[in-house]
Amino acid sequence: MPFIINLVDIPSEGLPIECEVQAFEIALSSDDGKILGSLNCTGQVFVTDHHLANFQGTLTGRVIRECVRCLMSFEEDVSLSWDAEFSQSKQSSVVPVSSKKMKKGSRRHDSAIDDEHEMEIDTYSIMDNQIDLLPALREHLILATPLQPLCHESCAGLCQVCGANLNEGVCGCCSPAMVSSALVSNVHPMLSQKTTKHSSRPV
Repeated sequence: MPFIINLVDIPSEGLPIECEVQAFEIALSSDDGKILGSLNCTGQVFVTDHHLANFQGTLTGRVIRECVRCLMSFEEDVSLSWDAEFSQSKQSSVVPVSSKKMKKGSRRHDSAIDDEHEMEIDTYSIMDNQIDLLPALREHLILATPLQPLCHESCAGLCQVCGANLNEGVCGCCSPAMVSSALVSNVHPMLSQKTTKHSSRPV
């Protein structure tokens, strides 16, 4: 199923969408992960009036990310529900990221955003009586990327002395106490910085 859809091809009951999204079509950056195989997109497109269309669907698959603690690659399931509106208004355009809804645990998280704003739907342009699902799909996938991807919550990270992966065991230059200290430092980096600053003050 092509991602570019002409509005005249959408029946009144809506047009079902089911297609595979290949990695080269999304072209994610290394920070956003790497698609493993392809992603499956399913949903339905509706024409609400002569100037508006709406897509509601899900995106599922697997991506490869890099853990921020141990720097090892790991696979993660993606299951993303997303809505997008398409407007033919002359003033419509892709809404800037900073003005859109934010999702907890993703790049769109903002504690100041309330529940009302969480329900907002992103708006994209209708060009030449056609809608293109791919830019909207790509943006939703990127904005759902975790700010700090972890291979697992208890990841011990790397040894601060030799750089060994502490998930594979205690290295020769680290004692168990140092491993625990490294894990705390990974979880609370700002706390470690504050402790260092206070300890360096003259008595």
